[in-house]
Amino acid sequence: MTEQFDTFIIFILYLALFIYMARTILQSVQDGWNMVAVFLLFWTIQYLIVPLSMILNDTIFFLDYRVLDLRVESGLDRFYSYKSFAVSSIFLAFFFVGVYSVRQKEASEYILKERTISIFSRDINLLSLIGLFLAFLSLASVFIYASQFGSMHRAIMAADAVRSGHGDEFWISKTYIFVYRFIPFSILSIIIFFLLENNKGFWTKVMLWVALGVTLFSRLALFKSKQAIIELLLLYLFYLSFKNKKSYLFHFSMLFLFAIFFLPALESYLDTGKFVISNPMNVIQSIFNMLSFFNFDQTSLEFALNKNYDFVYFEGFISGLRGKFIPISWLTSITGNSMITNTYFFYNFNEAIVPPGVVAFGYYNLGVIGVIIAGVFSGFLVKKIEYFFINITSNNPKFIILYAFIMTKVFTWVRTGIPKFTFYDTVMVVLFLVIILGYEKRE
Repeated sequence: MTEQFDTFIIFILYLALFIYMARTILQSVQDGWNMVAVFLLFWTIQYLIVPLSMILNDTIFFLDYRVLDLRVESGLDRFYSYKSFAVSSIFLAFFFVGVYSVRQKEASEYILKERTISIFSRDINLLSLIGLFLAFLSLASVFIYASQFGSMHRAIMAADAVRSGHGDEFWISKTYIFVYRFIPFSILSIIIFFLLENNKGFWTKVMLWVALGVTLFSRLALFKSKQAIIELLLLYLFYLSFKNKKSYLFHFSMLFLFAIFFLPALESYLDTGKFVISNPMNVIQSIFNMLSFFNFDQTSLEFALNKNYDFVYFEGFISGLRGKFIPISWLTSITGNSMITNTYFFYNFNEAIVPPGVVAFGYYNLGVIGVIIAGVFSGFLVKKIEYFFINITSNNPKFIILYAFIMTKVFTWVRTGIPKFTFYDTVMVVLFLVIILGYEKRE
């Protein structure tokens, strides 16, 4: 009886906070989405909707926890508690502290003009040239990557194995395997296409179609990343929202339905060749199937609160540089990483990848103090970036596409809590360099 009462109280607490957050988000997006609202939306899904769904499952639906991709032998009988609610609430409170600590500065009025270079006495738009190069680089990388395995089919098998953490044997003695890092650059060419508002000639259109083809193929077939597919859809919806100053709640609702019914069907088709759509009559089952994509943040938080381990003291900000900005052979003594710890608690080995999520990231690093630091840092950074893009897009509206792209990284940060996947993301760093090279400042 006591356990049932505790579950009821926990449910009421989560539900009350969910209602408050839903009202806050809806009020915030009346004139279009903003970065704070997007962060809160994804945070609400991960840390409120998921535990609510788990409670409903345990008390009403009684679906097997394997439906949620969870293992009951992990040592926890449930994946929600007073403690995890309290820690999530602490993070949220200090996130708002970080948000309200930022003050908007008066915008500097300047225009960014596209650079041109002279080739054979002809002025060429440098940004267009970079975009075309990146599009064909990503296309060539797909074929070079596939050639390392003898066929595209085996390349896809290798990508599947590596994604699950068991594919090192596929990569041994592959001389040009590093080119897989260039495949995601196709998204940069798509972004550049939107930036080239007044330059939509033949080669610009070629750049778009090549980049779009590589982007879709790599996300749907080669790497089969549901997160990458969702990020691509979010990129376009956020772009429309910022451009037209509308929230497009209906469109985002349709994206939610797409995630429920069609992403699992698409994954089934890519794995088995059979396109199996969830039964629309069994909505509850479909929703739980979709939530299996989001559940690991809440689960990771319970692991962080209940397992024994040493704090890693934010070493992920340093170790995440390896393989991104410095050789992977450097800093080998720095092994502290919340993702490694979290993965071990999930599977009892470290080869796979299970990110902890932003709240558990803080707790793995320094307990409640780490959660407070992560909350303030996230709130401050998100609001600072929001003000920056409000200022720059007021004079340069075409940069809305950059704002939309950065917004998708908010989704990645909330969901993973891993600096390597967000702040050190290769595509984002290269995009920053492209903007520096492709534009010059005009007062």
